[in-house]
Amino acid sequence: MIYQEIKLILPITVLSFKKQVSIQDLQEFVRIKARELYYDAIHSNLEVMGPVYWVYYGMDGNPQTMFTLEIALPVLVSNGYSGDFTISQLAPFKCISAVHKGGWEKLPETYMKLYGEIGQAGYTPMNECREIYINIDFKNAENNITEVQVGIQ
Repeated sequence: MIYQEIKLILPITVLSFKKQVSIQDLQEFVRIKARELYYDAIHSNLEVMGPVYWVYYGMDGNPQTMFTLEIALPVLVSNGYSGDFTISQLAPFKCISAVHKGGWEKLPETYMKLYGEIGQAGYTPMNECREIYINIDFKNAENNITEVQVGIQ
């Protein structure tokens, strides 16, 4: 983890895919949905405005818990959209944020540190977390850079 900070994220217009899943289901979307979102954005003449987000609503770390997964690609919409996904907005979001470098198998350690900071600072965690995939390297996981954001009140 390089740094931690409190942020207020403004609304973000996204092209998105949403589904009710459990932690055990997540692997089926890796390398698939992001590619489909990019393909659809380009073929729908949408301008891509940032990296892919994975947003977790109601995930509690229990492998059996069902929660909402949203895989979202920030876009600029200039005309009507009629593709396969949904144009929506990620709501304003107050969070504690950290940059995670390296393999995703160690993301739980970053979350644990953030939740520890939330408790120490006296914040209340919300039921929303975001992962922003700044750099993805499927061949050399140590090159991955992921911003982890945990919602707070």
